[in-house]
Amino acid sequence: MPVVKKGQASKRNYRALWVVLFGLYMAGVAWLYFSSGEVSFELPKSLFGIPFDKAVHYAMFLPFPILYTLALHFSSWWRTLSVSTLLAVAIAFSFEMLQSRITENRVTDPADLNANVLGIATGLLCMVVAGLIAKKR
Repeated sequence: MPVVKKGQASKRNYRALWVVLFGLYMAGVAWLYFSSGEVSFELPKSLFGIPFDKAVHYAMFLPFPILYTLALHFSSWWRTLSVSTLLAVAIAFSFEMLQSRITENRVTDPADLNANVLGIATGLLCMVVAGLIAKKR
């Protein structure tokens, strides 16, 4: 029977939780991208002066680097962040291109892709700052 060090089992449990949360998050992003986009209530035109649609795209991709890093951590923290960033941009680009082919009333918008990338960059910045703070402790 393998020897379990103190705290090791709880790290595995947390990792499993982060993997589940990341999977649910990605399912939600896919649903938002490929649904009709129609809602039964009135959406605001802007949020703090930013078009609401762009704010949604920003907020939709901001958690990606955070959840990916917590769920699928490689041996190198920086490698994990790099893969996370590249994968997030690839998914954002692919989803943006595919939505106009899969849905009837959605179109590809370069401004949406810019908002996605800005959200990814913000999430990445949060992880870098958190990593630097953790390293100093």
